[in-house]
Amino acid sequence: MKGAIYEKIKSCWGGGNRLSSCIKGFTLAGGATHRDPAFRLSIEKKGDTFGIRRCAFTLAEVLITLGIIGIVAAMTMPSLIAKHQEKQWVTSYLRVYSLLENAYRMVQNEDGTYENWSGVTITTNKDDGKPDRDNADTTALYDFMIKPYFQLNGTFLKGSRGNCMPEKSYELDGQAYTTNFDGELINGKYTAVSLVSGECIALGHAFGDFFVDLNGKKRPNTLGKDQFVFSFDVMKPERIKPGSPSRWWTDTANYCDVSSKHGWHAGMSCGFWIVRNHNMDYLHMQFDELKQKWSGGVW
Repeated sequence: MKGAIYEKIKSCWGGGNRLSSCIKGFTLAGGATHRDPAFRLSIEKKGDTFGIRRCAFTLAEVLITLGIIGIVAAMTMPSLIAKHQEKQWVTSYLRVYSLLENAYRMVQNEDGTYENWSGVTITTNKDDGKPDRDNADTTALYDFMIKPYFQLNGTFLKGSRGNCMPEKSYELDGQAYTTNFDGELINGKYTAVSLVSGECIALGHAFGDFFVDLNGKKRPNTLGKDQFVFSFDVMKPERIKPGSPSRWWTDTANYCDVSSKHGWHAGMSCGFWIVRNHNMDYLHMQFDELKQKWSGGVW
């Protein structure tokens, strides 16, 4: 090995200099100092000659690194996927709510608020004398709100067999809810529509004026995750609220508990949380924490 490089190494080695400090002076073509940690030079002195060896990662090192990456991915991917799914549900929920509210405003310009429509009955609560009511008639909801103002992918009128709703559904605490045991959501008792964006809405169901499954028949088919209800507000008739038509029990943390049921139909009230907070953090809270952070009122 002859030439300038040889003489440089020889002078460093024999001149009492540290070889590492001497090597720092070497550059690659174009003057760029080599900084790749995976590529190292090992210089050995053998008599009056010098040998240069290239060193790289061993196969064992590569396999260990890939194994660590795989373990980390296995630990983090389920959480990332769940968070992404929740964001999709929240986006879909808020889209449906906006569509319902906008359509309802347009209907009011022509036909007034819902209590003026045919098929809607307002009653008086016997306990406190305030307005109360049952669900709006499925045909009235379709004729007044859905048919004129929604872009539909499919329509399943009352009396038809089958629609876009799943055959089985569950409450947020994992229990199958009884109103679906006989398939009443899909057997033609209610008119249902499929939106072009993929959501399915059953009209006038016992849970609410608008019973929504955000992804149709796809799982998990669970109240508080991909299933929600919206209803006309008997106390504020120009608005649509999350939850049941009843004015006295759905806006509470008791009906959005993932661990155990503190009231009727776990998951029924979760829509109130989404409207206020635009997330599904309630899925990851203990009930005591949820109750502490719950704030009543939509508007």
